Amino acid sequence: MCTFALHSINYFMKNILLIVALFLAWATTGEAKKQKQPSEKDMGAYLFTYFNDPTHSLFMAISYDGYTFTAVNGNRPVIAGDSIAEQHGIRDPHIYRAPNGKFYIVMTDLHVFGKQKGLRTTQWERPQKYDWGNNRGLVLMASDDLIHWTHHEARIDQLFPEKFGELGCAWAPQTIWDPAVNKPMVYFTIRQQPGARTKLYYSYADEAFTTLETEPQLLFEYPDEKIQTLDADICPMPDGRYFMTYVAQESPGGIKYMISDQINHFNDYHAEQIDTENRGCEAPNVWKRIGENKWVVMYDIYSVTPHNFGFVETSDFKTFKPLGRFNEGVMKATNFVSPKHGSVIHITKAEAKRLERYWASQPVQTDIKSGELWLDDSGRHINAHGGGIMKYGDTYYWFGEHKADTTSSAMVGVMCYASTDLVHWRNLGVALSVSDERGSDIERGCILERPKVIYNPVTGKFCMWFHLELKGRGYSAARYGVAVSNRPEGPYKFLYSQRANPGTYPVVPTADGRGIVAMGQEEMAVLDTLRMENFKEWWTPSWRKAIAQGLFLKRDFGTGQMSRDMTLYVDDDGKAYHIFSSEDNLTMHIAELTNDYLHHTGRYTRVAPGGQNEAPAIFKKDGTYWMITSGCTGWDPNEARMFSAPSIWGPWTQHPNPCRGPKQELTFGGQSTYILPVGDQFIFMADIWRPRHPSDARYIWLPIEFEEGKPVVRWRDAWNPSALGQK
Repeated sequence: MCTFALHSINYFMKNILLIVALFLAWATTGEAKKQKQPSEKDMGAYLFTYFNDPTHSLFMAISYDGYTFTAVNGNRPVIAGDSIAEQHGIRDPHIYRAPNGKFYIVMTDLHVFGKQKGLRTTQWERPQKYDWGNNRGLVLMASDDLIHWTHHEARIDQLFPEKFGELGCAWAPQTIWDPAVNKPMVYFTIRQQPGARTKLYYSYADEAFTTLETEPQLLFEYPDEKIQTLDADICPMPDGRYFMTYVAQESPGGIKYMISDQINHFNDYHAEQIDTENRGCEAPNVWKRIGENKWVVMYDIYSVTPHNFGFVETSDFKTFKPLGRFNEGVMKATNFVSPKHGSVIHITKAEAKRLERYWASQPVQTDIKSGELWLDDSGRHINAHGGGIMKYGDTYYWFGEHKADTTSSAMVGVMCYASTDLVHWRNLGVALSVSDERGSDIERGCILERPKVIYNPVTGKFCMWFHLELKGRGYSAARYGVAVSNRPEGPYKFLYSQRANPGTYPVVPTADGRGIVAMGQEEMAVLDTLRMENFKEWWTPSWRKAIAQGLFLKRDFGTGQMSRDMTLYVDDDGKAYHIFSSEDNLTMHIAELTNDYLHHTGRYTRVAPGGQNEAPAIFKKDGTYWMITSGCTGWDPNEARMFSAPSIWGPWTQHPNPCRGPKQELTFGGQSTYILPVGDQFIFMADIWRPRHPSDARYIWLPIEFEEGKPVVRWRDAWNPSALGQK
């Protein structure tokens, strides 16, 4: 059990929250345990709960007139689906005000886009034979004050294995109080076994709303056994009967109704649909207008883009007056769009004001705080490590390695996030997926690091390069990989991988940096004398000299040069370059790309031979090229290095560590990955690696300043990118 104050939390915080939870549960449930249910005359507002597809999290909105709804928390999730659900996402939230004084919310434990968002490696939680969605659990939540909630998982297959051990799905749960048994009744959609059609069932929960106590029973049988039914809503009628709306998946699927004098059995079939759409609708919810003899039937028009809700109104439960859709009629959504599968209850004005005050008082992230958890739009820590940023139009796209909880091998691929302010990021999902094809270069379990994306305005393609190590071969392959897409967020198509520039000698810059020339006769003569068998012992002075002269360059001449930690850079003239750690991480290479940005031209140069540099990040300021790298100490941080050159080809001159502040000698505990230009300013990006828990790696983003003409990266606890350039 866990009780917590609503906010967008992340799974890394769960253990801490559990401790806080127990205290809150004791503190809050005792106070309001015996609250009486206010009557309708005490009500003065409406509370609307819903979710959306991008986040699979819980949202709340308030209305004082039943027509205009405004989301609390600035239309950010009030509970992150990742924090309460086994599948890291929730759907179909239904809120209910019970006569025992409690509020109940029940939800589907399901993330439809789990694979796309990098939350699992398969399309569904279980094999495809269980069909679309194929979840097994519901999330039950209870509260006395709409702010502090307990939550529990109800796994239908585990609670009732004899009949539902192989169920195909458990969707769209709702709650109503059954006065005959004095308990909450939870009714929901079940596909009892693979290949079966969905039907509606009910079960009874305990009053604390921690589990389902009775084996689910059929709520009704649809006359046509070939038609699936789902998404029921049961509303008490003034005469003591019950009005049930539901969905029959005919063509198109729409909202139908039945009326019964029993809360848990319906057989009053009506063929007509009560929605006013000529397209598929689902998720009906019926709620009364306070102080009026009117009931609103609200439903999700899932077949329209963007998603919207439709509304009809009735006073007799026979005729239904169309009210249109959100913002296309009398119903208004002031600060949110595309809600999904919602529900509405009455609350008092005091409860509404308390919710509004609570959410208005919650801190909102406005700054970048290096080293801390950085949550995306669904409340989950951003998973884009060793990454880089590409700006396209007004949007920044952040590409990075997806890290699993227990391994740094690529189990998912490359993630993509989007932002317009560099602080708040939307998870756009997996841009490049690893392959399940055995023997593929990017087979699941390979090592895929440092992805970078650049846009080619001539071809209109988005080009991704990354460091690749083949599965099961450690770091011996030392390749680069290339993928391409027609859209910035992907999906990207993997093209090929190889080592760099086989059979090609590097060029060298002229002393004045104004040009490049082929290696001279003297340099080639020295290269001819180098033999691997003469340098079996590493790290000796003679070995270091030989490395600088090109010992490993010659070794890899035929097969291609090693390509590991890397970045991409597009110069002012549109020429693009691949900068990477080569020669067993002892020497940096800078290689020119073809005009389509998909291959090397064969022209490349060596930088800081024998200097042991990796993690390159490059930018240009006032005609000077600057590059920040790190030393080679595995996952452990070390002191940043900095180089400058008058040309991309060099000659490159080393400078002291540019970092200033706590742990400056360790690059603040991180390792460089990219330098992002923002206008005429720059942001230094680095990763704080956590190899024992790779997905918990953190980010360092700091503005680059200039002192005496040289870059300085100064630590700041918090800062906002909008302040770039301000003195």
